[in-house]
Amino acid sequence: MKRLSLSLWLSAVLLLSAVPALAQASKVGFVNPQRIINESKIGKIAQEDLARLGKEKDRLVRQAMDKVNKLQAGLKEDALSVSEQQSRETELRRAARDYEQLVQNSNQEIQQEERQLIRFVMRRADSILKGIAKEQGFTMILTDPEIIGYVDNSMDITDRVIKELNSMN
Repeated sequence: MKRLSLSLWLSAVLLLSAVPALAQASKVGFVNPQRIINESKIGKIAQEDLARLGKEKDRLVRQAMDKVNKLQAGLKEDALSVSEQQSRETELRRAARDYEQLVQNSNQEIQQEERQLIRFVMRRADSILKGIAKEQGFTMILTDPEIIGYVDNSMDITDRVIKELNSMN
C-alpha cells in the first residue's frame, strides 16, 4: 500500500513539473476599435450615418422645444379666462412631458444605433483579425484600450486592420 501511494505521489510530481514544459509561449496582439471606427472608410461612413440620425433627432427636439416655448409665451397673455388658463397649462405640461420623452428616446436611439454601427464595423474587421492572428502567430488579440497599461508598437496591428478594411469592397 505504501509503495502504491509513493508511486502515485511521484507520478503527480512528475506530471506537475511537465505541465510548464508543455505550455506554448503566447503572443498577444492589440487592436484599437475606436481608431478603426475613426480612420477606416467603413467606420467613417458609419459615423456619417450616425451624424445624420443625430441631426434629424436634434431637429425634432428643437421643434418640440419651440412648441413648449410658444405655449409658455401664450400663458403670459393677460386676457385669459380661468378655464382657458387651465387648458393652456395642461397643454403646456403635456408638451413639456412629450419634449422630455422625445429627448430621452432620441438619446437612447442614437446610443443604440452607435452600438450597432460599431458592432457592424468590428464584425467586418473580425475576419481580418483572424487572418492576421494566424499569419503572425497571435494566440490572443485584445481590443479594449482602457484595460491595457502598455502595448508595444510591434503588437499593435490597428494600422494593418484599417488598411485591409479600406481595401475591401
